[in-house]
Amino acid sequence: MPHFRITPGKVKTFVAEIVVRAESTCITPHCLTEPAAVAASASYFCTVSLRSCTSTSASKAGWVGSELLDSVGPRYFRMQIKSRFFLVALLVASQAACLGFGVVWATGWLWNTFEVVVHEHVSAKGQALAQELALDVSKLQLESADPGTADWRQLQNLCEVAAVPHNGFACIMRADNGAMLCHPNLNEDPGLLRLFPGRCLLKTDTDAVPIITLMDETNKAGARVITGKVELDGDLHDFTGYRLPDLNAVLAVYQSDTAIGQFVASAIRPVMQVGYALTAFIVGATGIITVFLTNRYEANLVEANSQLEKKVEQRTRSLLRTRNAVIFGLAKLAESRDRDTGDHLERIRSYVTILASELAKNNPEIDHHYVSDLAIASSLHDIGKVGIPDAVLLKPGPLTRTERQAMQLHTVLGSECLAAIQKQLEEDDFLALAQEIAVSHHEWWDGTGYPSGIEGKKIPLAARIVALADVYDALTTARPYKGPVSHADTREWISSRYATHFDPAVVEAFIAREEDFLRVNQNYNPQSDDLCEAVQELVEAEPDAKELQAQDIDTKIIEAIR
Repeated sequence: MPHFRITPGKVKTFVAEIVVRAESTCITPHCLTEPAAVAASASYFCTVSLRSCTSTSASKAGWVGSELLDSVGPRYFRMQIKSRFFLVALLVASQAACLGFGVVWATGWLWNTFEVVVHEHVSAKGQALAQELALDVSKLQLESADPGTADWRQLQNLCEVAAVPHNGFACIMRADNGAMLCHPNLNEDPGLLRLFPGRCLLKTDTDAVPIITLMDETNKAGARVITGKVELDGDLHDFTGYRLPDLNAVLAVYQSDTAIGQFVASAIRPVMQVGYALTAFIVGATGIITVFLTNRYEANLVEANSQLEKKVEQRTRSLLRTRNAVIFGLAKLAESRDRDTGDHLERIRSYVTILASELAKNNPEIDHHYVSDLAIASSLHDIGKVGIPDAVLLKPGPLTRTERQAMQLHTVLGSECLAAIQKQLEEDDFLALAQEIAVSHHEWWDGTGYPSGIEGKKIPLAARIVALADVYDALTTARPYKGPVSHADTREWISSRYATHFDPAVVEAFIAREEDFLRVNQNYNPQSDDLCEAVQELVEAEPDAKELQAQDIDTKIIEAIR
């Protein structure tokens, strides 16, 4: 059996305008004698519903929903990030990736740019140094650069004391054949004189030719300085050559590219380190700020959700209270035709709640929502009696067979009435439950009840519960056609109908909670037990009256459950 729970989405219009509609119409109980008329009239009352209550709520809910959809956008529904840790990690990782890429690109660009600038500076520095050394040579007024001569010694000293940066050195080579003449390390390695560095290829922007060849061509063009790249012992050097025509020599200045690269790296590496450190700081700070803001946002969101849930819950409770009040008012309107039933609906609700609560201990299908809905729906169990003529409904004596058949129609009329309402409200679990009760609360466990003659568990559980509660109340209260039956006699009679009239489980629940039944009965009928005690005293005083009492009880029971 499904749980009959009313949710905000299911709260539909029920019967808020019933009083206004009832006052504005002339429908009287006497005109409700046909099933179609009953269904139409009840449908008319019950389907005009809580428009005033729900229209405002619905419009506000729709406005809030549209605002949320507009603000969040469709992307939210494509990707929902539910974990705060994942959100923060995603943001931090994204920022780290972006900043890291930026630092790598920036330092790479800076490295390349700075390297070009340093090489230009090195080349200019080499030319300046070569010219300075050439000027020093011219001041010496030397006549020969041949090894072993006094002039050669001065040239050798000049090369040894020349300070060339970037692991560089200055040397002098012959201009005609490129042979080595002077070198700073010549004293340690005299074999250097057997080298011909002037024949090494000089790499320029456009070509690669021997140094002496390029120097020759440059000299013919009226220039004395050449620059380029030269490879010595596997190491590339920045080369600057200056022609010394008086000595048939070339003054050469070498600066190591490896040393230049190390200089560039030593200048750029701290910048990279600062960049990475700054990136780490920014990412860490952003992560902390993100966590802080996320916590604040979540706290605000939780508070907003809590307030929204409270408002929804309050509105739902308000709508449920309105619905229950209107349903009960409708049931009382139907009951008002029978003025002697008293607080019948209130007692039925109490009895049904007691039985359902007891059955819930061994039936997982029954929860507090089911018990609550069952208590309200039980008020509509005799709604079909609005279609029974007064001559039958209010007859003080026993009913004839024809009258009894007419009375039994109230189950069908009630079912048709609620079915008409449910048709207009579409799917509604509560109305389905009320319809089950209305049509089946006079069915018997053994299949001899009415209107369908179904048996056992084919009878809805709600109808089985209401059946016992209705019979108990009918027996223990006074009606126009009978007096009250004592609680003890009613208990014995119900127990004797175990598994015939009533569901065995429901009878067992009644026996287990009979004291609660008695308490409810006494609260609503404080004089019933006194009347029963007076009858019992009369029976004890007249022994012959005992058999008459038993017969009277059976007669009352037959009439009570009609």
